[in-house]
Amino acid sequence: MQRRRAANLARRAFQTAPCPMVSVGNLTTGGTGKTPAVQWLASALQNQGFTIGIAARGYGGQLSDSGALVSDGKTTFLSAKEAGDEATLHARNLSGAVVAIAKNRELAVQLCVQNGAEIVILDDGFQFWSLPRAFDLVLLDAQKPFGNGHLLPQGRLREEPAALSRASAILLTRCDRASNEEIEDSVCEIEKWTSAPVFASNHAPRDLRNEKSGEILPLGFLERRDIKAFAGLADNAQFYRALQKLGAGRLTKLRRERGDHHVWKPSDFLWFEDAPAINAHHAEIFAALPVVTSEKDAVKLDARWFGGPLYSLRIALEMAEETELLRIISEELKP
Repeated sequence: MQRRRAANLARRAFQTAPCPMVSVGNLTTGGTGKTPAVQWLASALQNQGFTIGIAARGYGGQLSDSGALVSDGKTTFLSAKEAGDEATLHARNLSGAVVAIAKNRELAVQLCVQNGAEIVILDDGFQFWSLPRAFDLVLLDAQKPFGNGHLLPQGRLREEPAALSRASAILLTRCDRASNEEIEDSVCEIEKWTSAPVFASNHAPRDLRNEKSGEILPLGFLERRDIKAFAGLADNAQFYRALQKLGAGRLTKLRRERGDHHVWKPSDFLWFEDAPAINAHHAEIFAALPVVTSEKDAVKLDARWFGGPLYSLRIALEMAEETELLRIISEELKP
């Protein structure tokens, strides 16, 4: 791996980028919240007047190997089955952004540029050493930035912590779940490997989307309301914690979970109609309870699979020093 990495870095040194690029990535597998971070950065750069492209792998999508344009900023051409959940979610949430997928990330970048992108964000691009980029934003969990400290498969690390020497800035995520002491310890560990500035952030629920009508509802809709819920994320626990903090009712017995990028089928939800397992006298009420899932899961579903309403919980990235992080990214993107 070290030999391949050196070769790719040498190759990158002689490449000319087709446009300025920013990588949003991490050191560990899953669970650091890259999707909201990519969308935060894309929206912020759009507000500066740039046409943004997002080059993603399209993990789990049928067209990942061959590559494809997901959205030209106006029309979404592919389903989650074809493009993967994350790329489809980018296309849905980022009007005006060009989204492309390819296992070969260079092809995804080319598709973005060919369709008008002026700046390309590499979604989960930190390990693609051969691609030249102006900025590397690395996301690390505030409580356990390096997981258990072991590389795959014994741990969650994709690379050794020394790889942070390539980072332009570090974004600690889910700081609201960590104590001040844990955050301080994490920063100390990170600073052993990089002099890049460290920023703190949270992933906070923003609102609910009715997947049948498109209506946006306030978070207070969930307070003291019994719901059924499910998720297939890298960290399902944080999704259920968010619902509980929002005051959702009988959630413990009415939830289901699967692994990250799970491909849901109608048969996965037959248990939602199994009212006798919960309350034999209220089958009709049980069947009509609202169903809540994550945005990433919602784009893979057909809302008609559910007799009652289906809502997705939309998440936004929040940080105290947002202006400063955006300033240093913008400085590096200048020609």
